[in-house]
This record gives sequence, structure tokens and C-alpha cells, in this order.
Amino acid sequence: MRWLKFNTVGVGGAVVQLCALWMLQHFTSIPFILAVTMAVEIAILHNFVWHEAWTWRGKPVADRGRRLFRFHVANGFVSIVSNIVLTYLYKEVAGLPLVTANFAAILTAALLNFWVAQAWVFRALFFLALLTPHTKAAVITTTLQPQTVAAWDHYMATFDVGTIRPILNPKGDKPLLMDLNVNGEVPDGYIHHWIGAVLIPITSVAKVESVLEDYDRYTQIYAPELRLAAAKKLGPHSYDVRLITERQEGLLHFAFDMHSRVEFRRVNEDSLIESKSYLIRESDSGHAPYTDLMPEGNDHGILWRLNSYWRLRQSGTSVYAECQAISLSRRPLFGTLGQVKNRAKDSLAFTLRQTKARAFENGRARSETP
Repeated sequence: MRWLKFNTVGVGGAVVQLCALWMLQHFTSIPFILAVTMAVEIAILHNFVWHEAWTWRGKPVADRGRRLFRFHVANGFVSIVSNIVLTYLYKEVAGLPLVTANFAAILTAALLNFWVAQAWVFRALFFLALLTPHTKAAVITTTLQPQTVAAWDHYMATFDVGTIRPILNPKGDKPLLMDLNVNGEVPDGYIHHWIGAVLIPITSVAKVESVLEDYDRYTQIYAPELRLAAAKKLGPHSYDVRLITERQEGLLHFAFDMHSRVEFRRVNEDSLIESKSYLIRESDSGHAPYTDLMPEGNDHGILWRLNSYWRLRQSGTSVYAECQAISLSRRPLFGTLGQVKNRAKDSLAFTLRQTKARAFENGRARSETP
């Protein structure tokens, strides 16, 4: 569907570009190279407006300027260079009329423009993957450095001191989300720290706990990203948990085999669930059956550590459910910080929504049972 939208906008942009070029050729005396450049820029602005409003609608308005810059660097650069070079070749070598030569250049560059827009501008993925014969989780590999681990350990030690904090005030059906580590940078890495909260109506803390402890049904509750969940009981309220996830973003796939230790405990009026990863390995291809796991810390750097901290509190007939997700990754590439941060934010929002839906469903079903 997105490919169809992209091409529809592209056809409109091509018409705009050809009309602009025809007008510049017939009503001005500027050199044809400059006329092509100006026509392409007009088409770029036309296409960006339509992609924002239709093809990739819903992107944060605050990042629009950044996306416009990337659109010019990526698609704009490709369009201008390809149009100038190809138009020159079609006109001067093949002998085609100017507008016809430019039309041929547009067709030649169309597919490349889509790939670049999908992979970098609107999805913030590594467009270098287009240079590989197979689509992988990423192209650029990296190694987790000791100083990065030390910075993570220090951050977590500082966080553990201040785990108890005032509750948030979520309103409406959507989770309330906040970025608690706005800077995030550590030596050769980046720490993502998001907190989210939601009110789950007509339920109890025990019922929400049962959802979070129901590992046998995790693949149903958190589908489609969660592909496998297994838990080994270590004590009355502690588990060794293995989760296998797979996520697709545009052209690329990300898959992880994660092992964590989870503990359920009570502190005053709150129920706390702490999950701390001790081993995360990434699939090189990003696909099942996960026979190509890379060595820990010697991978694409998408996810090196992941801890989560739930807090549940009864509030009348509802439950206040709060989750903090803290993860460690490589430092985002230039121009991708907003999208990388949003990936962590969206993952937390998804977890809160799915937990709320299942807990509410269970609570309603039991209340309706005679």
C-alpha cells in the first residue's frame, strides 16, 4: 500500500517537475542545467508535503524540519544529481528533446528514491543495507566496550537508589509516556530510559500481576513481536525468563534472544516487578529460526541491555500500572536519534496497551461470570 502511495505521489511530482521544466524552458533563458535543478527542487517540495500528509502520515510535527533536511540530503541529492546527469546523457548523447530526456531520467531514478526514503528519511533505518545482497537487521557492526558497560552499571546503580518516585497522572485511555534520560549519551553508547503509566479499569493488582506472570500466554498477549516466551521458576516469586522477539521496520528485521531474571515483590501498597537482562544476543538476519545468533556485545548494537520495572497500585476499582524501561544501545547514527528514541518509546507504549487490554478483558470476564 505504501509503495502505491509513494508512486502516486511520485507521478504527481513528475508531472509538476515536467510542467515546471517546460515553463522554465519556454519563458526564461536560463541554462537547461539550472532549469532542471529548479524543476527538481519544486518537485521535491511537492513530494515531501504529500509524503508527510499521506504516505508516511502521523510522524511527529516537531521532527518535520529534520525530515525535510534528510529528504533533501537523501532523495533530493539523488533526484538532483540523477536528473542532471541522466538528463544530460539522454539529451546530449541520445539526442532526446529536453523534456523527454528529463522524463526518462525521472523513470530511472524513481525506484532508488523510494528505497532511500523508506530506509532513512521516514523510517530512520540504515540505508546502507541496500548495498547488501540480503536484508539484514543492520549493516554496521560494533563491539560493546568496557567503558560503555561501566557507564551502564553506574546509571543503574544510581537509578536503583531512587526507584520509588511519585506516581504519574495518566488520563484517558492512552498511556502517559515520559523520557527520563533526555541526554542519554554514554561512552560509545546510548541509554534509553522511558517511563509509562496507564490506568486499567475494573480490575485488581492481583489480576494485573497474573497477566505479567502468565508467560505461557505471552506470545498471545504481546503478539506479533513476541515469538517465544519461556520461564523457569527460581523461587516463590522469581523466574528465569527467555523471550525471543522479532520486529520488522520497513526493509529491515530485528530479532533478539533475551534472557532475564524477574522478581515479584511487595513494598508497602505497591506491587513491584523487576526484570533485569543478563544475556541478549541478536540474530544476524533478523529472522527465525534464530540459528545465526551473533556473539553477545559483538553485533549491530541495537540492544545490549534491557531492564524493566513495573509498579502496580490499587486505585478504587482501577489499577495504576507504571513501567520503566531502561535499555542500552550503540550511539544512534547522525540524523536518526529521534527515530531511535521513538522505537524505545513505542515499544513501551505497546507493552502497556497490551497489558491493559488483557487485564481489563480478564477482569470484565470474571465480573460477568455468575
